[in-house]
Amino acid sequence: MKFHKYAIATLLALTVVVATAGAAVRDLPIKVVNGHPYHYYEVAPKETVYSLCHKLGLTKEELVKYNPVVADGLKAGSMLFFPAEEGDMLTPGNAASHGVSLVSHKVEKRETIYGIATRYGISTDALIEQNPIVRDGLKAGQTLHIKVPVRMIASSDSRVDADASAKSSQGYIVKKKETFYSIAREHSISVAMLEAANPGISVLREGQVLSIPGAGCPEPVSESGMTVSTDSEPSVNAGEPVRKSDELSIAVILPFMLAEETPSKGALRYTEFYKGFLMAVDSLRNNGTPVRISAYDSEGSTEKVRRIISDPVLKSHRMIIAPDNAEQLALIGEFGRENGINVFNTFVVRDECYRANPYMMQGNIPSESMINKAVDAMAARLEHSEPVFLNVSGGANDKSEFVDALKKCLVAKGVTPHEINVETKLTPSDLKMLKTDGSYTFIPTSARQSDVNRLLSGLIEWRDESVMPTVRIMGYPEWITFKGETLDNMHNLNTIVYSRFFVDDDNVRTRMLEDKFKDWYGCGIENAVPRQGLLGFDTGMFLLNYLKNPASRYDGVQNGYLFVSPDGAEGKCNNVLYLINFRPGGMIEKINL
Repeated sequence: MKFHKYAIATLLALTVVVATAGAAVRDLPIKVVNGHPYHYYEVAPKETVYSLCHKLGLTKEELVKYNPVVADGLKAGSMLFFPAEEGDMLTPGNAASHGVSLVSHKVEKRETIYGIATRYGISTDALIEQNPIVRDGLKAGQTLHIKVPVRMIASSDSRVDADASAKSSQGYIVKKKETFYSIAREHSISVAMLEAANPGISVLREGQVLSIPGAGCPEPVSESGMTVSTDSEPSVNAGEPVRKSDELSIAVILPFMLAEETPSKGALRYTEFYKGFLMAVDSLRNNGTPVRISAYDSEGSTEKVRRIISDPVLKSHRMIIAPDNAEQLALIGEFGRENGINVFNTFVVRDECYRANPYMMQGNIPSESMINKAVDAMAARLEHSEPVFLNVSGGANDKSEFVDALKKCLVAKGVTPHEINVETKLTPSDLKMLKTDGSYTFIPTSARQSDVNRLLSGLIEWRDESVMPTVRIMGYPEWITFKGETLDNMHNLNTIVYSRFFVDDDNVRTRMLEDKFKDWYGCGIENAVPRQGLLGFDTGMFLLNYLKNPASRYDGVQNGYLFVSPDGAEGKCNNVLYLINFRPGGMIEKINL
């Protein structure tokens, strides 16, 4: 499980580049042709002369001057060359003066483009641009040549400028049985700081040399977090950075549990959420707006949260994503109120801090609002169908709140529903009082799968034996997790359920995002409910747009967001609820209410 510690430390230290313009020609890699240095560039698929000129900061005339062949158009895969000055040539001797060091990296088995790029503090695009050979994938044994920002040089196994490395860190030889935690404690630093200073090391071995962050080494935002930023301007006013109105700045405070030798399943899920969140940040990298992300490990401790909110840098953010603990959420909420910072809560589903705190944002539609909205939607779909409530003897009968509200709504409309009690398993004889040529919607009073299975096959049998009555089922959020025969029967009976979220595995958008996640991180998204990687992505996509336009609505891969201020509430809550229709033939329709 030590991969978790390496992975999250790498994520926390990740620099997200949001560019307002393309790379200049002088930033392109250089090769020597016939004794002269040239910048070179490989044309990407679907690239045009216009887009390339914009990307490289050239006029069309300049592009054609150096590469006459492009006068007839661009061809994907062709190589373009631009004269380079001798001073542009990067060598181990002059690289530091350019703010970079030259590193040779030999690709090992199972390494990914993303993993190598983040190890050296550059974007995946930059790595590919510097090494076009990796466009077709990595192969073990390949040697990559990478321009690494001097500020990122920390790993002792990198071939970098020795002076720069000595200035930024102190060397430490790992002893037998030592851990990241014991070494960090010995040097009075956090595990996050130690791992961020050694991004290429995931497993400690006796004799390894680690970089220990010292006085000359850039430190994290605090002992618990690292800043991910596109803005390098220095802070002002005695160490308290100014909040910039045009900057999309978000702090993420979650229990990553970096000090754990074996991370819990919960810590891994929060790591996955953050990975998905960073994918959203990356997807918006070309929108021209500066983005700054700071991540803090709350360690599941209220005392640690108190220390985090005492960090003056936290005040420079416009949004905070809070952890899953109600007490810690309340503390962060008050911090947000005092400093005018929005606090986003997506993990404490039933929290109601938003009612009294104008800066709280409840990311889940509140239970009462969900029930009312679901009842209205279901009642509207019962106008031409007779409702039949099914009570299972000995069943959970755990949906009384929804059932009572729906019955009340139907009575107000002048509709008297049928009610049938089922002793063991529903059979056609239990439905003998119903006309066989009518239209019926059955509503079980239990959401438990074992209770539902006592009903569905009997309904199908009755429908098929009768004179083809129109039959459908109304169900509950828990049903979106059902698989196998239960799910098949739900499709057979044209089932409709309400839910705060839903992900369609067969949706093209879902498959593309999951493939990208696996390509980035080398592992898939955990098949949990909800899927944390997708939740992180949807949260990031929404919040970054919300900071630009608070009235924005977002319908994501799994979660949707539209914030409103309910009557009597000072803060805001999400108002998105879905109806999921499992239609015959395996088709699924997702309806945004």
